[in-house]
Amino acid sequence: MAQFKEIDDINFPYEIGALKERSLALTFADYLNSIGIKATAKPGFGASYSIYVANEADISKAKLELLRYGNNPFAKAYNQAAWSRGRSVKKEKTMGGGFLSFSMGTYQWTLFSLTSVIEVICLALYLVMLVPDFNDLMIRALGWLGMGQVTEGFELYRVITPIFLHFGIFHIAFNLVMFEAFGRPIERHFGAFKLGYIVISIAIVSNILQMIFTPHGAVFGGMSGVVYGLIGYMGILSFRQDLPEDLRLPQGLLLVSIIFIGIGFFFSGIANLCHVGGMVLGIALGFLDYKRKLR
Repeated sequence: MAQFKEIDDINFPYEIGALKERSLALTFADYLNSIGIKATAKPGFGASYSIYVANEADISKAKLELLRYGNNPFAKAYNQAAWSRGRSVKKEKTMGGGFLSFSMGTYQWTLFSLTSVIEVICLALYLVMLVPDFNDLMIRALGWLGMGQVTEGFELYRVITPIFLHFGIFHIAFNLVMFEAFGRPIERHFGAFKLGYIVISIAIVSNILQMIFTPHGAVFGGMSGVVYGLIGYMGILSFRQDLPEDLRLPQGLLLVSIIFIGIGFFFSGIANLCHVGGMVLGIALGFLDYKRKLR
């Protein structure tokens, strides 16, 4: 039967992917062993479980089998492999299961996650703001129009809420696509609390920095500062050798993002200091976790 091990196993040095449920990971490892691929399963980041194989020559075949397994994990062939090793297989209840979630290969989307909640809030507010009267209302309610609203009015929520406001279809589309790409893997591996801590920290720092230099009477908003912060965070973590593939930043994206931030200073109407604050704090948080044991 497939086993979990808490320490590195030199007999299984090659990671080929991860699964969210313990029973599914064990079953898939059993199946690989049944077709002649020596494999084992180990606890991964967050609630995931990583699959490792013993031989480098089996990596490609094992990854292909993992894709097939992800499409139909309860097929008869996989159950038989588990039964032959003396273990029964059952579907585990997962948060976000049912019609409010879907998966495609190793990608999983669920409404019941912090990533989705933030995205839904942004989208709902954007749709409400399409109505002229409500546009001004939402800006007055959630925007940050002056430092006095926080320092004198003690409306502390305004240091965070501007991230939910967007002022155009391309503005919100870009931010939500990028947030989905970087926020969901962080939540999947490290948990909602970790993602929430990162998002709130970046929002506070980037919004305060932007507010200090925002002209009187102007309003800013958007998830861009948070997105750049997540890019900075993942960019630093990507130097770790033990990081799962879906947490690795595409090579060069961190540098390209920094260049785009610099280009933004040549255009008007862009909250450049919000981007700078988000990126700098994201990089700092990445350095804090770079050598820390991550779970």
